[in-house]
Amino acid sequence: MIKRLSFIASVLLLIVGANTASAACVNRYVSRTERPRTVLTLLTGKLTFQEAQALAEAIKTKQAPPLEWVDESGKTVARQSGDLKVVRPMPVACDGKPSGVVMVAEFLTVITPPKKITVKLNPDTPVVFEQQAE
Repeated sequence: MIKRLSFIASVLLLIVGANTASAACVNRYVSRTERPRTVLTLLTGKLTFQEAQALAEAIKTKQAPPLEWVDESGKTVARQSGDLKVVRPMPVACDGKPSGVVMVAEFLTVITPPKKITVKLNPDTPVVFEQQAE
């Protein structure tokens, strides 16, 4: 129960922190382990809410590959398992986009993510995410 409350507090900090950084480019994550999976809540300005919804649908229908968590050398640590959940738009735009998005993805691994991780949103778009400070 305490772990769940801590996770919820981290997500709220992620959202509140993003709101104060209006229109700044942000790529952050929080994680929790649900054996045998690691669940990552990703806040990114690299996709708009609509782009993330389209990506989630494309992954679901196997028109796009699942997200990949990769290490510094580009080697796959884990692939997304299950549906990509698109939560809400956020004011954290990057690369001239009008807004960003919060998404939740499950990865089939129990590895604890380091302070910085790289997630490939598609084969050509690796994004470095920093762990949200609690």
